[in-house]
Amino acid sequence: MRTTLQDLKYAVRMLVKNPAFTAVAVLTLALGIGANTAIFSVVNTVLLRPLPYKNPNSLVMVWGKNVEKGFTIDLVSKPDFVDWRSQSRVFEQMADSDDAMYTLTGVGEPASIIGYQFSPDLFGVLGVAPQAGRTFLPDENQPGKNHVVVLSHRLWQSRFNADPNLLGKAITLSGEKYTVVGVMPPGFAYPTEDNELWTPLTVDAKLAGNRSIRFLRVLARLKPGVTMKQAQTEMEQIASTLAREHPETNKGYGVNLVPLRDMRVGDIQPALLVLFAAVGFVLLIACANVANLLLARAATRQKETAIRSAMGANRFRLLRQFATESMVLALVGGALGLLLASWGVEGLVAMFPRTISNLNIPRVDSIPMDGSVLAFSFLVALLTGLLFGLAPAFSTFRLNINDTLKEAGRGATRTAHARRFRNALVVGEITVALIMLAGAGLMIKSFYHLVTADPGFKPDHLLTLRVFLPDYKYRTDAQKRAFEDQVVEQVKVLPGVHSVGSVTFLPLSGWSGHRTFSIEGRPAVPDNERPSVAWTAASVEYFKTMGIPLIKGRNFTEHDTETAPATVIISEDLAKNYLADAEPIGQQLLLQGEKTPREIVGVVSEIRQFGVADESKPIVYLPSHQAPEPLICLAIRTTADPLSLAGAARHVIWGVDKDQAISHVMSMDQLVSESVAPQRVSMLLLAIFAGVALMLAAVGIYGVISYSVTQRSHELGVRMALGAEHRDVLKLVVGEGLRLALFGVALGVGGALLLTRFMKSMLYGVQATDPLTFVAVSVLLTAVAVMASYVPARRATKVDPMVALRYE
Repeated sequence: MRTTLQDLKYAVRMLVKNPAFTAVAVLTLALGIGANTAIFSVVNTVLLRPLPYKNPNSLVMVWGKNVEKGFTIDLVSKPDFVDWRSQSRVFEQMADSDDAMYTLTGVGEPASIIGYQFSPDLFGVLGVAPQAGRTFLPDENQPGKNHVVVLSHRLWQSRFNADPNLLGKAITLSGEKYTVVGVMPPGFAYPTEDNELWTPLTVDAKLAGNRSIRFLRVLARLKPGVTMKQAQTEMEQIASTLAREHPETNKGYGVNLVPLRDMRVGDIQPALLVLFAAVGFVLLIACANVANLLLARAATRQKETAIRSAMGANRFRLLRQFATESMVLALVGGALGLLLASWGVEGLVAMFPRTISNLNIPRVDSIPMDGSVLAFSFLVALLTGLLFGLAPAFSTFRLNINDTLKEAGRGATRTAHARRFRNALVVGEITVALIMLAGAGLMIKSFYHLVTADPGFKPDHLLTLRVFLPDYKYRTDAQKRAFEDQVVEQVKVLPGVHSVGSVTFLPLSGWSGHRTFSIEGRPAVPDNERPSVAWTAASVEYFKTMGIPLIKGRNFTEHDTETAPATVIISEDLAKNYLADAEPIGQQLLLQGEKTPREIVGVVSEIRQFGVADESKPIVYLPSHQAPEPLICLAIRTTADPLSLAGAARHVIWGVDKDQAISHVMSMDQLVSESVAPQRVSMLLLAIFAGVALMLAAVGIYGVISYSVTQRSHELGVRMALGAEHRDVLKLVVGEGLRLALFGVALGVGGALLLTRFMKSMLYGVQATDPLTFVAVSVLLTAVAVMASYVPARRATKVDPMVALRYE
């Protein structure tokens, strides 16, 4: 311990005596360790942290699927669920659930609350007990007994001020009284963090016996020792049996088991792994840079090392001294990196927008720097210290003590081995930097294609908001129409409003509906083999307000009422895919759930309903008066800043219904921006990390060439004394850096071609092997390498031959 403390004091003293070297090394390490810590904190939050359930690895979602229709994840009918539960032998428990929307009133402003209807045993499947009170009793899924509610901890705090006396009291949800029977612990969420309360699942008798109506989500817990493959095999056998017994509803339907963790992680995992690999590359470059700095410093300390050896210090003692210095550097750099990570990590929350429902990503409110992150940062600092400290430590083993002591005037021996090793480090830095630049270039190009893609409508100057009409107050279609008409007419006359439209499912919102359809006059097909299409109900001025062009026919008019002939407008891609051989206007289209076919009166341009990155999909638009729905999304085209009219629009709605909850008040530009938030943050982070890698690689090249110029002062002096021009020396030195750069670029291109293919799922409108990107980053990196070599090369041209010869 005493000698260790001596080594530690000496290391600190030596680093303090060389502040420039120490500052460069610590800052380099801080960038590498800080970037790794920040990204690991996200990976830890999303991928590694255990789910807040009992034995979460045994929990699986049991979905329906229909490969022929393109559904790998589909909801489940009640009869199918009952058969699954009775016939399966691989699950300990199975439970079903359904989503629900409630309007909470009586505590502050009316609020739309995303709830969930649980079968009474679902809390048992999850294995989580409430923080206070209880969950549902077995008979509370029966009508008349189902008006009980379990609250999330967040809702209990935010709306009810964490009132400990709330249990047993009634709250008002959608106009009806529900008794609060329990509060779940902090961190509990199912199925997502958006769900804030749970009520018992009560299934209507008509739905309980109908296999064609699929609306349930099924959660199951595997029995101990049962694998996913075994469970999948058994459930497929059950599905095949049901398809034979009920071909009219179950033909083509199978089962898809997905681990609950995979459902929670969603599509963000590839992006996080790419970013984690990127910061790992940054750390490698940082280590190579610091190793080069330490090698150069070790060369100037060879005499000191030789004296220590001559006085009896063995190799282990010398190795420990150098390792101690490396560890001090690494720990200081790690502490600074942790500080940098804590400053920047909150900005990464933007990678997980909460507004858009169909983004298959987890909901993340915060990214904590917990004990796991601190342990990771400390471990990375230790490993980093070992990694970059080994090279200078082992270089001391090659010293010839007698020769080194005789070289009192120079204090260092020059070896081809050391030079080759430093050059190899720089080539490695360039290789890794090019891989990162290629990845960043692809992401930038992909994001450019994404943000310049035409969504099919004009998002500027559009204010959007959503209301959900509760059933207890709006029981009839006439009441829904009256509410919508009053709101639209009153908002339309507000100052600064150009036009107003309403629609059931707003583009990019993530909310959507699908129905199968058939075309009259075509050969009849069974219901379960009909094609599916997205649908939405739209008001008269919806297309005008959104800026969706009319291609053929007409828009809806005030004459398309509930008493008029049924009409429909279709998207251009639906006309191309299903009516390419006929004139679409005047065709009769029969939608699932309707008995009377609708006449196609118009064709509008296709839009990106489900996301800018998604291809447009066929849509049918129904007149809102003929298909009133409880969900109403307003689109308000303004002449000024859309958000400046948000308050006025709210007051109009509350003037019509003072208890109506209003949600998702935002501009369409914000909605478009949030729809590509994961791609934007990934692109920015990868570009920043690639920029850091480029900077560190440039510093590495500069350091190696600068050290080479210092070591070759005598040689350069001789060359100039023998008549070499300045440009010859410049060409010689820059050529050395250029050779290293070209070798690194060649290796980097090969590595990038291998690794960027893992980014395919993150790219839009660009191939993972895009030649233009590879050429551009290769030229950029080569140019930076030449510039980094030019500075020491200029210094080499100023060497005085006489001074260099006298020095020798």
